[in-house]
Amino acid sequence: MPSPMPFKKMLARLGIGSARVDTRLEHDTVRAGGDLRGLVHVQGGHTPQRIDRIELHLMAQYLQRDNDRRSALNAVVRTFRVSTPFTLQPREEREIPFSLRIPAHTPITERGTPVWIKTALDIDNALNPEDSDRIHVLPHPSLQTVIDAVLQLGFQWKNSYCEAGSPLGRDEPFVQELEFHAGPEWKAPPRSLALLPFPHEDTLELILDLDRGPRGLTSLLEGTPLDGGRRQRRVLSSTDLSSGAGAVAALLEPHLRGGA
Repeated sequence: MPSPMPFKKMLARLGIGSARVDTRLEHDTVRAGGDLRGLVHVQGGHTPQRIDRIELHLMAQYLQRDNDRRSALNAVVRTFRVSTPFTLQPREEREIPFSLRIPAHTPITERGTPVWIKTALDIDNALNPEDSDRIHVLPHPSLQTVIDAVLQLGFQWKNSYCEAGSPLGRDEPFVQELEFHAGPEWKAPPRSLALLPFPHEDTLELILDLDRGPRGLTSLLEGTPLDGGRRQRRVLSSTDLSSGAGAVAALLEPHLRGGA
């Protein structure tokens, strides 16, 4: 009677009876710039399989505008390799712990943007198992200070989303926009504010667009120079940001009133 092993190997290459992967996070909430911890649980299938690597991809969704149409696309923000090559025996179980430093420019998920961890096993000559886990990303402390400052000035945070555009020196094909509307405490123009944050090592660069119409981020980034008027550019230093939301609000207010 022929051995069933070659048949099982063939099925494993098709993903039937192959290894399985499940990523388990300590917490599903993390602050941009902070650490995300957990472990990758791998269970062997019916045959021995060579695992070349296990990678965790930090993913984000962004919008691509095409005239009046919008389509949702996925992009890799950062890839982390969490294992070296090994052979997984049938029914063997392994747990690989990890700690990931989430980049400061990771999109925040409050009010809109989906972000998740995609786990991928690279198996020699077989379909690669995957697992996805949604995470909640809080603003980096510097961005949180800016958000608090804008709220103190009397604006209300409406939404945030990512859209195709130049990320000013990074590899991702998108930028994130935070939209605010003037609340009853803010009596003067502008009545709306679009804020695009670009964190750097020791500073936070902001593009402020005042009372923008429905033009999209591409027209914003490729439009008139950032030299004043309705479109403002402000770079906040670590000293500015460490002074707190009240001090940052005082720095931003002349830009908002002067550009309206």
